[in-house]
Amino acid sequence: MTIHQFEREYKKCLQRRFAKEQWILNLQYPMKSSHEYLEYLENCTCHKEGYVTYQSCDLIEKRLFENLVNLVGTEIEIRTRQRLFILRDKVDCEMNTHFTYITSGSIAEGLDLPGSDLDQMFLLNGVEIVHENNAHYHFFCTTLVMEIDTQLPGFVRLRLIHIGETKSQSIINILDCIKTSEERLYLSTQLFISNITGVNFSTHQVKIHGPCISQSFEAVDFAYCLQIRCWPNVAQHWIYRHRQQWPCSAVIDDIIQSGCLVVAVGPKHVAENDFLWRLSFSIAEKKLLHSFNYTQLLCYGLLKLTLKRIINKNPIVKDLLCSYFIKTSLFWLSEELSIETFRISNLFSCYNLCLEKLMMWVKDCYCPNYFIPEHNMFLGKIDLTNNKPLLELLQRIKDVGIANLNDIFLHADEFISIYPRLSDKWHFKLDFLLFKIAKITPPKHENNCYRTLNLIESLIKSETSKFIIGTCNYFKATVNQCLVQCLSIPRPFMSSQEIYYLFKSQHRCLHDGLKCDAVSGWLLYAFVLL
Repeated sequence: MTIHQFEREYKKCLQRRFAKEQWILNLQYPMKSSHEYLEYLENCTCHKEGYVTYQSCDLIEKRLFENLVNLVGTEIEIRTRQRLFILRDKVDCEMNTHFTYITSGSIAEGLDLPGSDLDQMFLLNGVEIVHENNAHYHFFCTTLVMEIDTQLPGFVRLRLIHIGETKSQSIINILDCIKTSEERLYLSTQLFISNITGVNFSTHQVKIHGPCISQSFEAVDFAYCLQIRCWPNVAQHWIYRHRQQWPCSAVIDDIIQSGCLVVAVGPKHVAENDFLWRLSFSIAEKKLLHSFNYTQLLCYGLLKLTLKRIINKNPIVKDLLCSYFIKTSLFWLSEELSIETFRISNLFSCYNLCLEKLMMWVKDCYCPNYFIPEHNMFLGKIDLTNNKPLLELLQRIKDVGIANLNDIFLHADEFISIYPRLSDKWHFKLDFLLFKIAKITPPKHENNCYRTLNLIESLIKSETSKFIIGTCNYFKATVNQCLVQCLSIPRPFMSSQEIYYLFKSQHRCLHDGLKCDAVSGWLLYAFVLL
């Protein structure tokens, strides 16, 4: 082969690879919140200078893209935020045995937009939910059977069949939430929420909306859930239905292994709904968002900004649409189109396709749940009496095009961000985010701290991002401060050798704890040793 022939074949190979670039990345990095993908981004030439440039001669499109990236973030920023919350969840889960801790909401998804929400989900341990045709249970777990309501897709009843021996594994006693119906014992959503608020919150400051509980002085929503370890039969069709390249089989398998949740809220359009629990696919949706490529994430960010700053500014249609409907439209679109459609050059075309899908749903007053299409999520919210103004507004946004979308960035709180980026500005934002979420729930036993420290040590060895490694070291120092408070104090019956090893352990923990907060660290040092 001559040099000329080699160059020609090499160029053809590069062209083929570029044409299938997103497909290849999906196969190589199915979960893009992984530390392997973050390492790939940090080593990738096109990401080192900040973000991929928008190749277009249209100045309006280019300006809109730059403003969007300034607000949503570069891909490295988004993946680092996603990774931060994954580590945060792992650390808190090791520190506590009463519940599994999962963060959700826009920030945990990687989008730190103005006004973005942060939801904290607590999965109660010691409670197991099984299918009706597989009613096997563990001796130590309280077991509930999931009864599917064929008339209400997406909702289930939870019938008690076994009382577990280890009641202390849950933060509430499930038996206090049981009601009788037709000589059977069912879990009540009202009693469940009432018991949760009574145990964990000051009742005069509590606000309940849907399955979430919030306090007036906090901007965080808390959702207490029960986990179904197996994939529900009502959503089996999602696994096998026809789709293009997204999501890939590795992501689907991961989602199935995670199961789903039930949350304490019934359908709005049903009066007697105390025994009805909604199936929640929050874990699956978070994994799907973490598998999005950068174009999909930017499209999602632009849709959320459109909702907040254009649609919800109209008092007639305000609150008819929500972020969840927008997310669902992008899920359906991503499944129906080739993954190669979602390129930076096609960003605004993808945005328009999502608008068209939303318009079709609003016109039909039917929004199919991504996992259970038979579940119409518009029920009780959008119908023939209020859909026309919303449909007209969506049509107007689509007809005007992107020319006026730059207006959504011209807000006083982001005025600076429409100018060229400061190269290190995002590092400061990440630091602020870390300190905002870094509080760890104190454990009740020192063994939890030792397990967490082992986990953190393994994470430090596997991670490559400097920020993530620094985050792990911060968590390590915080856990050491918790550990020294769990260690026993010297007792009269202890031998001198036991006292020596105890003081040695305390000294090591106190020394390591200084690395997260010198002030509280030295105060703790003085309190313990003096």
